[in-house]
Amino acid sequence: MNEQPFTSKQLFSLKKNTLEKRIDSYYRISGDTDSTVQYLMALNIRERLGDGEFHLILKELVQHLFSQRKVTKIIKKFFFYFKHYFTSKEWKYLNLRVFPVRQYAEKAINAVRSRFSISNLFGAPEAQVE
Repeated sequence: MNEQPFTSKQLFSLKKNTLEKRIDSYYRISGDTDSTVQYLMALNIRERLGDGEFHLILKELVQHLFSQRKVTKIIKKFFFYFKHYFTSKEWKYLNLRVFPVRQYAEKAINAVRSRFSISNLFGAPEAQVE
């Protein structure tokens, strides 16, 4: 069983600089994307609980993990919590990268709906249902 390098007490009590160095070092040595994203999520929670100094902590690492590393279940699970780390253009690209099937399915459903609307099927304008 792998021993985790951080306890929950450490994640919620150590200073920002110490955590930045340790998490960055942990990722560089281990290459463990999933654990690193989970640690970053804990820091995100710490920031939302009122510790403002953690806003956009390790921004370069977050951007690297979500844009360069293989998409995993953990990345998909926590993806939307890191939206504020990216510009709108980067976010659109990442959405397509992380959820490619969802984007394709939405486009296909919209295309089918536009071709097979009620007015096209029955030749009459759509009736409003009250």
